[in-house]
Amino acid sequence: MSDSYSFCNLNAFEFWLIIRLYTAASVPLILATYYILNNKVSYSTSRVLIYSFIIVAIGWEIWLTYGIAGGLPVDERRSIALSCAIPQNLNWLLNSLADILIIWIGIFLVKKFYRNKPSPFFGWKWGAFFILFVWFMAQNIYVEAFFYHLQLGSNGDLSWAPLQPLGSWYNPTLFEIGGNPITFQSQSSWVIMTPIVYYLLIYFNGKST
Repeated sequence: MSDSYSFCNLNAFEFWLIIRLYTAASVPLILATYYILNNKVSYSTSRVLIYSFIIVAIGWEIWLTYGIAGGLPVDERRSIALSCAIPQNLNWLLNSLADILIIWIGIFLVKKFYRNKPSPFFGWKWGAFFILFVWFMAQNIYVEAFFYHLQLGSNGDLSWAPLQPLGSWYNPTLFEIGGNPITFQSQSSWVIMTPIVYYLLIYFNGKST
């Protein structure tokens, strides 16, 4: 039995990679449509997600996709099959939408933890920040180790980006999981993104009251 798929000649790993990416990118759109149609749109959460989408797209996804500042474009860092299944001009959009799903889950986790406590969105609470930070970093480590490890590139291949300010000029391997390196640059974007998301939550929650 062949282990390749006729669509773009993907192998089994690549096939499930694109299934997961397209699913993760679709869920925020499906949920947003549901909440809009049922008039259940939260002012603060919707604004946080919209602004977060813009920030992640401009902050690193567009830069890494096109290799804008000293890096290789994504099509030169992955197989022809993956570039066929995930066109370069869609890559930044799909990954940005998947990032929004991660942020949405993070917001849900904080709300769940504080459901019987005073809201953590009226002022800075380190507990809420810690929940966001642990979730963002855990998922990003998983993504780097098991999801995108074949297309992240080696040192010098990834572009500088505003939320990856040291670029590939300083990108040491922090540790390895299953032989796959977890690098400083790939983690730095979510380290910076955590306080940004939390600040947006506090700001827009205050605006909605």
